[in-house]
Amino acid sequence: MTVYAYKMRHQGNFVTRSMADPWYDLTADTEDELHAFAAQLGLPRQGFQPGPLVGVQQVSVSWHYTVTAGERDRAIALGARAITPAEVTKIEQQRAAMLGVTCPSQDLSVQMP
Repeated sequence: MTVYAYKMRHQGNFVTRSMADPWYDLTADTEDELHAFAAQLGLPRQGFQPGPLVGVQQVSVSWHYTVTAGERDRAIALGARAITPAEVTKIEQQRAAMLGVTCPSQDLSVQMP
């Protein structure tokens, strides 16, 4: 099981902070693992974002917590693996394939440089 940290794909949509302050997302192989790791970081459970529902089954494949750069650095120090937005797209597509659903391309194709 692994926890992943990556630069938030839709920075422009997150208007509560300056673009000079990048935001990051944390995800994991399972939601339970993500919640346990977030608790270690001191993140409130209310910060969990299940992501959009996809497929006929209406399941999420993009669950995450959004964190600051400092929280991301602490997550890396605790063992999270830094990945690119392109890598998280592949992870989400694999999750969807395992569930027999497809991911909306508009949600997964936008990537930060």
